[in-house]
Amino acid sequence: NNSNKCIKLNNFFVVFIMFDNIGNRKAIRNTVTSYNNETVDKLHTRPSSKSSAGPTPFHRAQSFIPRDTQTPPRFQFRWLLYDNNGSFNGWFDWLPLWMRVGYWSPVVIIALVFYYGGLLWWRPRPLVFEPMISTPGAAEEEIFGIPKSIAYDLCLFLWGIFVAVYAKINMGSIWWLFISFTGWSWSLLTLRAGLEFGAWATSSILKKNTVAMKLAFWGSSLRFVAVTNSSIVCAVWNVILLPVIYFVSLPPGEKRENFRKFNFGFFMTNIHVLNFPMAAVNTVYGTRIRVFTMSDLWVSYFVLGLYSFLYFFVMDRIGMHFYPILCPRTAFCVVSIAGILGLKYYLFLKWNELISPDTFGAK
Repeated sequence: NNSNKCIKLNNFFVVFIMFDNIGNRKAIRNTVTSYNNETVDKLHTRPSSKSSAGPTPFHRAQSFIPRDTQTPPRFQFRWLLYDNNGSFNGWFDWLPLWMRVGYWSPVVIIALVFYYGGLLWWRPRPLVFEPMISTPGAAEEEIFGIPKSIAYDLCLFLWGIFVAVYAKINMGSIWWLFISFTGWSWSLLTLRAGLEFGAWATSSILKKNTVAMKLAFWGSSLRFVAVTNSSIVCAVWNVILLPVIYFVSLPPGEKRENFRKFNFGFFMTNIHVLNFPMAAVNTVYGTRIRVFTMSDLWVSYFVLGLYSFLYFFVMDRIGMHFYPILCPRTAFCVVSIAGILGLKYYLFLKWNELISPDTFGAK
């Protein structure tokens, strides 16, 4: 009897241990499965970041990614280059989050495709820009042996460089020249003056007419875009942006006073006020002006296209949103783009009326 009891007790322990092992295996299997699922989730989910930017035009939502594979994707494109909530150095935290991160409006994407395609399709062939070179002996008042109009271009060129150097010395950086529309406008008016002075100097001093004609051609091609961009910057900043920033965005007190001093300082006065009259010299006012053609209008649209590419595909990715009215996450952006294009065409007509009222004036 005792031996039978021992055998039964032994069998009980064997069965108990067997079920216990099975339970442990199930627990281990469940743990491994849960770990694998979490690993797959991490592999197929956008890496976590401080930006929490969510989906972008080039990043599908998580629900579209197949979850039945154990292999991670080879390449996963992230729109935002920094984990900064779409606000570079926190400068644009005042903008709503939806204007800084997220999907673009399909309307904006379609509009940009048509705009870039139209630039290529409707380019004038050939591009024609009348070179304006003052020849030696021409009836024009001279300053130190240089025709007055050419001397103006030389002064504009040197002044444009001086302001940039001033900004570098006093502000520590001139990166704004490369990423802001204002910087582009200042660079274009400076470059235009430098090219046209260089054309005269090459022709009159170095006697190299071939090089002079090329410099004059490129300088002449920048006339309309230089004066038009500068007039837009001057008007938009002083009439729209300056009052909004001063009276709406900044609270009364020290911040508003500091902004007032900065805005009316030497640097800002040059790039937002003096830029327009400087750009008008020898383009719509002077002795060497010429009528603008469709080639000039196309160059203006082309430069705008280049800047829009920089703004939408580079600056938006690093969190720089200088112009909220050009936010690609709302269809209103298309209205802003159309308004800028229409304004450029309107100025094209008005500048020609000013230059040649007998030809383009009201009948």
